[in-house]
Amino acid sequence: MTAKGRLGLLERQILQANPILEAFGNAQTQRNNNSSRFGKFIRITFAPDGSISGANIDWYLLEKSRVVVRSEAERSFHVFYQLMAGGTAFKGEQEQCMNV
Repeated sequence: MTAKGRLGLLERQILQANPILEAFGNAQTQRNNNSSRFGKFIRITFAPDGSISGANIDWYLLEKSRVVVRSEAERSFHVFYQLMAGGTAFKGEQEQCMNV
């Protein structure tokens, strides 16, 4: 956070990227609806004045097998379901525009 308590553009971008990254690495399992199936390491660099000057995110241990194979009571990564829901919403918006 900046000295005035407001987030700068870079800080907001880093925070807003997190839900997207989580969708690519989290999946529903039998014991947890939002189970992390990967690891990530966020390296934040700071300027001499203490403000954030950059960030780098490394992924590791991603369960790639979950894309094609999963247990019956489990789901693949959240991003696939979010894309399908977005495609359905987008199709509805297209139909509304054509009916105007």
